[in-house]
Amino acid sequence: MDGSWFCFVVENIRRELVGFAKGQKSDHPEYGGQLNKIYLLREYQRLGLGRRLIGHVARRFLTQGITSMWLFGDARNPSCHAWVALGALKTEADPGSGNYGWRDLRVLAERCPIE
Repeated sequence: MDGSWFCFVVENIRRELVGFAKGQKSDHPEYGGQLNKIYLLREYQRLGLGRRLIGHVARRFLTQGITSMWLFGDARNPSCHAWVALGALKTEADPGSGNYGWRDLRVLAERCPIE
């Protein structure tokens, strides 16, 4: 592994994979990191696990000196509301775009406790 990406996983008590978040360095001109993938099984959504995953990703980027993060997404995904609730800004004016960004990952990390 070249260190250009990382992944956090969530397991249930039976040690089965129920979700993950992958971060990588970004080639976006305004954002240093990219939340490349995030996924949780439906029955594990709305429990705060996604927020915790994003918090871990933000903190990892901060340890690497990366202070901003971009998310390339699908505008039809209902999670878009969660990104806005966590302080993300829409990065394109196109309403069909699901792309969001966080300019200051310190703020995002504060909003996403890891306890």
